Amino acid sequence: MPTDHLKQINLWIQKNIHLVIGLLALIILCSLIGLKFIKCNNDIELMLPSDPSVQQSMNFLRESNFSDKLIISLKLKDTQHTAAELILATDQLINSIHTPLVKQIIGNISTSNFMQEMIFFLEYSPQLFSPANLFKLQLSLNPAEIKERLGFIYRQSLTPASSFTLPFLQIDPLNLNSELLNSMQKLSQASGYAVTINNGHLLSQDGTASMIIIKTSVLLTEGFGSRKIVNYLQEKLRQLPDYISANIIAGHVHTVKNEDIIKKDIQLTSLIAALGFILLFLCIFRDPRAMIIFFMPFVAVLITTNIAFLIFKNLSYFVIGLSSVIAGITIDYGIYVYMAVRKAGNSLTTLRQIIKPVVFGALTTISVFGAFFFSSVRGYHQMAFFANFAILLCMGFALFILPHLIKNEPAPNTVSASQKFPLKFNLKTPDKLILFFWGILILVMLGLSAKLKFNNDITQFDAAGNDIIQSEEEFHNTWGGRSLPAIFVTQAPTLDDAYELNTAVYLDAAIAIGKDNFTSFASIWPGKFYRKVNLATWNKFWSPANKNNIEKLLAKYGQPYNFSQDAFSPFTRLLNSPKTVETEPVNLAFFDQLKEQFVLKKGADYQLLSFFPDKDEYIAKLSKIKQRYPGTFLVSRKNFSDQVSRALSREFSFLSFLALFATIFLAALLLKNLRLTVLAMIPVITSLALIGGITRLTGLTLNIPAIIASMVVVGIVSDYGIFMVYYCKYKYQTGTIIAVTLAAITTLIGTGVLLFAQHPILFSIGITLTTGVSAGYLSSLVIIPALYRLWKDKDEVPL
Repeated sequence: MPTDHLKQINLWIQKNIHLVIGLLALIILCSLIGLKFIKCNNDIELMLPSDPSVQQSMNFLRESNFSDKLIISLKLKDTQHTAAELILATDQLINSIHTPLVKQIIGNISTSNFMQEMIFFLEYSPQLFSPANLFKLQLSLNPAEIKERLGFIYRQSLTPASSFTLPFLQIDPLNLNSELLNSMQKLSQASGYAVTINNGHLLSQDGTASMIIIKTSVLLTEGFGSRKIVNYLQEKLRQLPDYISANIIAGHVHTVKNEDIIKKDIQLTSLIAALGFILLFLCIFRDPRAMIIFFMPFVAVLITTNIAFLIFKNLSYFVIGLSSVIAGITIDYGIYVYMAVRKAGNSLTTLRQIIKPVVFGALTTISVFGAFFFSSVRGYHQMAFFANFAILLCMGFALFILPHLIKNEPAPNTVSASQKFPLKFNLKTPDKLILFFWGILILVMLGLSAKLKFNNDITQFDAAGNDIIQSEEEFHNTWGGRSLPAIFVTQAPTLDDAYELNTAVYLDAAIAIGKDNFTSFASIWPGKFYRKVNLATWNKFWSPANKNNIEKLLAKYGQPYNFSQDAFSPFTRLLNSPKTVETEPVNLAFFDQLKEQFVLKKGADYQLLSFFPDKDEYIAKLSKIKQRYPGTFLVSRKNFSDQVSRALSREFSFLSFLALFATIFLAALLLKNLRLTVLAMIPVITSLALIGGITRLTGLTLNIPAIIASMVVVGIVSDYGIFMVYYCKYKYQTGTIIAVTLAAITTLIGTGVLLFAQHPILFSIGITLTTGVSAGYLSSLVIIPALYRLWKDKDEVPL
């Protein structure tokens, strides 16, 4: 900034200091009031890249019938109570739920028409019976097989369950549909839960637990809606009898718990940071006017929070959680100015001596955060704006307001009274020895960093807590379904086209991974083309001679069991007049319930879902099949993590390069010397090396938050490098060393408090920032002066 402009601004502020303070007080008051209207959430979508594959998976999860379901598991606490009491309590709970948040409750299923519907559905078997199965059937159509089968039917007719089984045996005396019925059973268990039907209720195998499935209008990514539905259901569960325990199993519970933990973390870290700043003030500064320095970052964060909400409308808790870190960064500029003014006075000369390093130090930090504007992650845009706006505010306060509020006379017992802080910590320690050990340390840390593993599993950021984990463990022990399946999604503009595509995928997948590992709706309802082929093959197989032969065999071998002539008339009618090929059956409740799990309507398109074990080998094989069928995609935890990892890795490669380039460019622009620029980067090099090494030594893994935090470290410690190199070169007596020390301490207070956070994202950031800032600070005070003394020009005055 030109000296004339700097002088004019400072003169104007000096003359109108009361007006400036009044306007600032008004802005602060409005910002405090505005906090009541600010809404935040922890929507994970804000932190995901806009990569097409990632967005496709997220859109599917948001719009499918998975993200809007909650499961309530009721369990008897002891054996003194019966399943009848459990069913009664289940019905009472179902009847008590009345809220617009709940769209549908599935807890008691009517079985009165199930048998008749199944018999009606089996009339479609001629078009569901594949040519391969007809070949097997031909081998079994012999007198011995038919005689044995009819004997089995006779024995079944003598059992108590004959009223249920005989209608099925009459329409399928040859057991043609055993594979079809097995497929239907497999489809009904696609969720992986071991459920039995008792009086129309969903009970566990041992009869001690019941299940209620609730469909809600609230998606699990909606923080406020999730809290409403979870709180409502928890209130209803408190009304259950004492002999019944109940758990809610849903992603909504995780959403609420994570939000609660982040809120607590923010409150705790903010309190610890405030206490740390107060302690620092009482122990070191002991100057009432120094409180202005600590007040500035909080004012900047307060104002920035309101402005960010007005711009983005929907703030992420992740961004708000970084506010303590931002406060620790932005306080640096106030400390630099405070120390300079107390040491050298608040004259224009003093400001001219510090304005360049302050401005360029701020710009390097801003450039690092600014790189996040080029990310496709919306949450990073918020972080970039929040950080940069707060930094600019604090820099403005420090340069143009703070000098007019303090004087250069040192107060008794303040830090400024001891400015003779030596640059050489130990004159007996040779610089070359210092650099030797530093080089060894860097090489060791880089070696450890090379062994770091990248963890892309998104579940590592779930801070649900032990109580929820125990509830889910108990649920899985009761119902199974421990491993969530992956999903193969086919999509087409019409339902007929979707069925055709789904069948083609099913046939290929059955070959690739085995049909037992691929649960598809095509196993009971193929596309129309395939059913036409099946029906044509069926009619060709059942020639008049074959029909006549089988009818004679059934009559002949049925006589010893006193079967009537029309005992198997439903089967003979099926041979003579099979149903025509339709899009799908109508008015079959069980078919509609199965279809609801596998067929989705998305806008003008239809999606069909197939489930398979979420294993790398299956994902690899099915990914090849996916490439052969446009409009299909995979959704799995493993695959989704890989998609996010690949997308963010591409982004961070570019963003990291951009941030480093901007930092080096600005340092070079300020210092105008290649050697000095290299010196200014020493803290950056040291910090990155130690972040990698310490992460490896502590047994942690590298993840996305750690990479983000590492980029932030670059912006922070580059300030230390610039200030120390500037001091080494110009020898300005503006209290640089103590200013850097205090700046590092305040930053470490802001980053160190995150080590107390329970949420793994904030904790991971805290580890990285604390390690990086500590390493950057120490290297700036020890390594930069040592290297400068070895590299300095001969005509320079030695330090």
